Amino acid sequence: MGCAPRGARRFPIYRPEHWAFSDTGLFYGDVLGAESHIFGYEVDGLDYEIHDGLPYPTATSKAPEGTEILAIGMAAQMEWTADMAAEDSGLLNEIYENGELLFGEATPEKVEKLKRGNGMIVSFKRGEGEVFHAGSCEWVAGLLRSDPMVEQVTSNVLKRYLRRG
Repeated sequence: MGCAPRGARRFPIYRPEHWAFSDTGLFYGDVLGAESHIFGYEVDGLDYEIHDGLPYPTATSKAPEGTEILAIGMAAQMEWTADMAAEDSGLLNEIYENGELLFGEATPEKVEKLKRGNGMIVSFKRGEGEVFHAGSCEWVAGLLRSDPMVEQVTSNVLKRYLRRG
């Protein structure tokens, strides 16, 4: 998921006070990876709702208890461009296959639900452990392009988890 021809290619931040964003200079509503395009064509997200300007997993999302949604980018499972219809993108069969896998059938209504989605940065605790997940296969672009904020977040995550050993 993530195919949007003029997509933002970055993560808007909702919880800048999270430890992963320490020393980045990010504030609520800022974007992470704007210049380096870290929000890529393949991203992970979940269903959410907004309360008082902050995203929370829905009860039906099956997110682990205590999941904090730190940043969200919009994504599409269909690929549209000005010169190519969605039917010609090569992804149309995939969305119908996903409909069958997720819902047991790929009716037009079910497929319509799959066209729009998101990619997220989330964090949650599990037992004595903790998870930080920046669900984008393009995160590495921020490191390759020396994006200082992406490098700082990566450093924060590595320092936190490597010291736990």
